[in-house]
Amino acid sequence: MKDPKTYLEKDFAYHADMLDALLTEGTKVLYSEEDGVMLRIGGKGPYAISANSAEAMTKMAKLIEKDRYMAIIRPLRFLPEFFAVKGAAETMPCYQAAYPSDERKEEKEVPGITIKPLTMEQLRFVCDHYDDDEDYIKSRIEYGMIGAFDEDGNCAAFVGFHGEGAMGLLQVLPEYRRRGIGEALEARVINRRLSEGRIPYDHVVVGNEKSMALQRKSGMALSEKIVTWVFK
Repeated sequence: MKDPKTYLEKDFAYHADMLDALLTEGTKVLYSEEDGVMLRIGGKGPYAISANSAEAMTKMAKLIEKDRYMAIIRPLRFLPEFFAVKGAAETMPCYQAAYPSDERKEEKEVPGITIKPLTMEQLRFVCDHYDDDEDYIKSRIEYGMIGAFDEDGNCAAFVGFHGEGAMGLLQVLPEYRRRGIGEALEARVINRRLSEGRIPYDHVVVGNEKSMALQRKSGMALSEKIVTWVFK
């Protein structure tokens, strides 16, 4: 196998998740040649695939042995080759955003807002405002989510990290928007990743223009091409 970084570093924003995965304990390099790279993030997490030919996509798709899996596939145009091997599945096309610097961001304060770690006391609140499994949200709080609280102690917003390493889970309640809370929270998760020697990145679902605007405002570099989550 060739060094996967040689291939992945040609497009930083497009491959930030894979470059970060190489910094994560347990990640397995399943394929790394001139025509593509395939990783298993953390050893047991989702597969991450980047191919520059239909033939490479076919070869890498065959390396997924189980019928149930999650994968992050790129480019979009080779999804038919992937599905020809693995069968049709649910998809979520995204743009990838990555922080292109190792310099910490300024952590601005928001008037009337206190930012601090979430505890299990907020578990039900997060589940009610973010559509996901309770056990998953519990694991994310344990890993380290942060929230923004108003002067009465009400949670106004929260953010954290997904299991594969992406920043996310960001929600700002409607009545607290347009105050800079989202940007303040994002600065803090970016800085946490930097302090860990990792690459801050996240995924923005295609069509979510508000999130795209926040990424640009936060200094994130956005991929020009789509990465697609595949769930089966």
